[in-house]
Amino acid sequence: MKRNKVILIALLAILILAYIILRLSNPVERTRKIFGNLSSNVEKIKIYNQDGEIDLFLDDGKWHFVDPVIWEADSLMISRFFADVLEADYATTPMSSGESAIQRYRLDDSQALHVQVQSANRELHVLFSNLGNAWDYFRFAGEDDVYQVRSKVVQNFLPEVIRWRSPLLIHYWEEDLKEIRVEHEHNAYNLYRLGNQWYYRDANNEFAVDFGNYALVKILSLLQNFRSYIFASGDDEELLSAFDTPMATVWITDTDDKVEKLSFAKFDNARFMLMVDDDPSILYQVEFDFVYRFTRNPEIFKRISF
Repeated sequence: MKRNKVILIALLAILILAYIILRLSNPVERTRKIFGNLSSNVEKIKIYNQDGEIDLFLDDGKWHFVDPVIWEADSLMISRFFADVLEADYATTPMSSGESAIQRYRLDDSQALHVQVQSANRELHVLFSNLGNAWDYFRFAGEDDVYQVRSKVVQNFLPEVIRWRSPLLIHYWEEDLKEIRVEHEHNAYNLYRLGNQWYYRDANNEFAVDFGNYALVKILSLLQNFRSYIFASGDDEELLSAFDTPMATVWITDTDDKVEKLSFAKFDNARFMLMVDDDPSILYQVEFDFVYRFTRNPEIFKRISF
């Protein structure tokens, strides 16, 4: 064998040996998922701290919670929770251990954010805290080893209803709509659809509405994505009394002849409320623009788009 080949082989062997020594002296830290394989079959999630509690449950492939009625959870929030919490990895070497560590990292029961995850045959309870650092700390309930997770659980997943509920109240595609009937202080009218053509009718008018009519487009776009971010309990008698004289009432009929009723009321100069299907248990705060879209005069619907 030529001398230069022998030298190359020797150098390669030295490099391999050096790599092995370095790996042995600096081993790669082991990681595992905080919740193991629970994320693939979880059925219930409970999140709570000293200020509040959220109970989530899986039903027909969608996550819901009860507060004060059964409501669909925000799918984006659920996706983030699975990615940042249920599927999060952590280094298996504890940051610290013992009762003093629990106190130092604010992981005692009264200060921590609790996350309980349950499947059909398994449950895991984990406590999280944040000390103002980039990442959170956690421990398993009943244990005193403290670990770090590379995500912000406490800041992003507090048990507040407004964070978790889906803001979507009403969703109709145009092709699912048959009729929109409106009554308000100054008029009562119908918008009805025959094929692809919409028509307007009230006591004094009946005409075809231009396809791109601004007033019609605004109503249809609202019904496709009607959202409210603020709930109110129907136990508030003062709020409820505002519906004795609603600003507008809207009946939406779909192509299956199912009717949904929307009642809008003005509570004060800053708040406009919505009741759905005469259900007083929960009310929704909406923008005035939502009411205004239904209370336009007939001339607006006659305009032709250019």
